Amino acid sequence: MGRPSSGGVGQPKLRKGLWSPEEDEKLYNHILRYGVGCWSSVPRLAGLHRCGKSCRLRWLNYLRPDLKRGTFSQEEEDHIVALHQILGNRQVVTDRVAPAGPDGQRDQELLEQLHQEEAPATRHRPRHAQAHGLRRSHGGIAGRGSGRP
Repeated sequence: MGRPSSGGVGQPKLRKGLWSPEEDEKLYNHILRYGVGCWSSVPRLAGLHRCGKSCRLRWLNYLRPDLKRGTFSQEEEDHIVALHQILGNRQVVTDRVAPAGPDGQRDQELLEQLHQEEAPATRHRPRHAQAHGLRRSHGGIAGRGSGRP
């Protein structure tokens, strides 16, 4: 069933919730000094009572020195729109070319905004419904164990 989320027998209880500025500073200084290595060992070596996943996400989404914050410049926005027109919504490809953000968050936000502005008539059914030849019928998807012929 996996590891206990808050420490096992003889293990200190792992902290959850908001990060304190002291914890941020410990993690930031540790990674700058020693690098990442193995994320599961980072909290122990940095003196934190957090899990490795929590440290990894905190570093990638908030503490990285090369992380861009704030609004898009007009040049970045034009670049992302041009990529979207060429490539469509293939996120993997746009992540490699578009400006960096927390795990592609910056370009993903813009792509979502573009899709919200799209006219509803241009949207299509989800792929899983098309692939299985399923159709919508009276609030559910027909052909999936509804018990009705």
